Amino acid sequence: MEGSKTEILEGLEKWIRRLLKGEESNEVDVEANKGLTLVKLDRGFVLCDFIVHNGVSDESGKWHEGAMMTLMDGISSWVAFSVTSLHHITVSLSVSFYSNPHLQEVVEIEAKATGKKGRMTSVTVEVRNKHHRQLLALGVIWMAPSSHNYKPLPSKL
Repeated sequence: MEGSKTEILEGLEKWIRRLLKGEESNEVDVEANKGLTLVKLDRGFVLCDFIVHNGVSDESGKWHEGAMMTLMDGISSWVAFSVTSLHHITVSLSVSFYSNPHLQEVVEIEAKATGKKGRMTSVTVEVRNKHHRQLLALGVIWMAPSSHNYKPLPSKL
């Protein structure tokens, strides 16, 4: 995607909104993103609200850690794209879980680009209880541009 920062963010926001409607994704993403609302999108920053639902809960009625990581990873890719305008893959994911929210609990997910090393982008994701502001999970995700962003060099043969 080429264009100005504004065009890139507008295109990304349109794509995210289609994704959240289930128009741009597979079953896993649809289930993981159900209950997610995009609150703010800026260059290197995404803020979302999320309502924990049955599809992402464990047997005790709490948000399953794997489902939480899936959502954090997806949102991180949006942040990386907003900075580089390239699609990314995760190369390192580290998450600390402090507490798991219960069904119907509203959480706030804030993700921001925090570093760059070579072609890789670092994104920090904080998951907090929306009302009490208690930190529930903290993730650091390193992302690299996916190979389909680059055209192969012409052969010299």
